[in-house]
Amino acid sequence: MKYLSLVPVAIFSLALQAQTGSVATSATTAGTNAAAASVSAELTKRIDTKKAKVGDEVDVKTTSAAKFADGTELPKGTKLVGKVTDVHPKSDTDKTSHVAFDLERAVTKDGHDVPVHAAVTSMMVSAQPMDNSAMMSPGSAGGGAAGGSGAAGSGAAGGSTGSAPAAPNAPSMPMASSQDQPVQSAQVARGPQDRVPVANLPGVVLTSSDGMSNAGSLDAENKNISLESGTKMTLNLVASR
Repeated sequence: MKYLSLVPVAIFSLALQAQTGSVATSATTAGTNAAAASVSAELTKRIDTKKAKVGDEVDVKTTSAAKFADGTELPKGTKLVGKVTDVHPKSDTDKTSHVAFDLERAVTKDGHDVPVHAAVTSMMVSAQPMDNSAMMSPGSAGGGAAGGSGAAGSGAAGGSTGSAPAAPNAPSMPMASSQDQPVQSAQVARGPQDRVPVANLPGVVLTSSDGMSNAGSLDAENKNISLESGTKMTLNLVASR
C-alpha cells in the first residue's frame, strides 16, 4: 500500500518535469528568434548551378544596418562570406537543379571576422528587360519612304508642277524599357523549411533554413539556376559566438 500511494506522486513529478522542459525549449526558441537581426543584402558574386562546386565562396553585401542582441553592429555595406554546401545542375537523367549555401562570417571594415548564422527568408532577382531590337523608330518604316518616292516619281513623270501630297505622319510607338516591366514582390518565409518562390525567376523555389547548417537552398524543375550579382535577399542574422 505504501508503494501504491507513491505512484500518483511520481506521475505528477514526471508530468511537471515534462511541462518545465517544454516551457524551457519554447523560451529558448523564442529567445533565438528575438535575437535574430533582419537585414537586407545582395549577392556580389554570381552563383550558377552549371558551374558552381561545393566549397566555392559565396559573397554577399548588406544593404541595411544590423544590430545583434549582444550589441554587435554591422553597418550597411558589411561583407558576408560563406560557401556553396550542395549543388547539382540539370542533366539528361535528372531534370531538376539544386544549390544550397551557407553564410558563416561577417567581415567588418577594420578587417575583423564576426561569426554568424544566417537564414535567407526572401530572394528577388532583377526583372528581365524586354528585347527592343525589333522595335522601329517613327518614320523608319520602309513602306512609307517607298510610297513617298513613288508618289514623287509619278508626279515628275506626269509633268505635274505641284508637289506630291505629304504622307501622313506615322503614329508614334512607345518604346518599351525595363522600367515598364512588372516587378514581382518577394514572398517571405516565416519559418525554417518554408518554401517560397524567388521573385522574377519563374520556377525557382527558395527553402529557408534554420540558419545553422545552411542559409537556404534553391530548387528548380527543367532548368538550371543562375543568380546574378545584385540578386537581392532578406536575411535573419544571429551572432554565433
